[in-house]
Amino acid sequence: MKASMLAAAFLLVVFSASVPAAGRLAEIRLQQEEIRRQTEDSDGRYVRFDKGELAKLRTAQDSVFALLDGVSELSELRPSQQVDLFNALETVKAVLAANDADRQLCWREQRLGSHRIETVCATVAERQQIREGGQEWHGEPSICGSASAGATSQSCLPARGGF
Repeated sequence: MKASMLAAAFLLVVFSASVPAAGRLAEIRLQQEEIRRQTEDSDGRYVRFDKGELAKLRTAQDSVFALLDGVSELSELRPSQQVDLFNALETVKAVLAANDADRQLCWREQRLGSHRIETVCATVAERQQIREGGQEWHGEPSICGSASAGATSQSCLPARGGF
């Protein structure tokens, strides 16, 4: 929840109404072009990155350039394209900061019991934590009850073990 609020706030800042969206999109495009130029210089600012990281950066930038090609306002992009743009910019930021775990990743999903599709965001680290928690659970139910007739604490046993 906190991550999705942060991502929404980031989108609002990046694409705020105080500066026309066309200006912000042009600014993003120029910034990415400058970063691209500096990564291609043999003595550029980003010479410290290995080839794999630079390839990841350039792939994300290619996505940004493709999404912004011929677009003058953010509203011209479909919600899924806006999410793709956000994810590509987050990838660029994560590579430059050498901090992939804090990279925001967003996706569009339909909430259970609803026909509405929402944008949901989490950091790479949060997604990994959720994934690991799901793998640890293994779907094994447990039976919980009082340890003894007069006890105040509960004890839980795997359902297979029984009582």
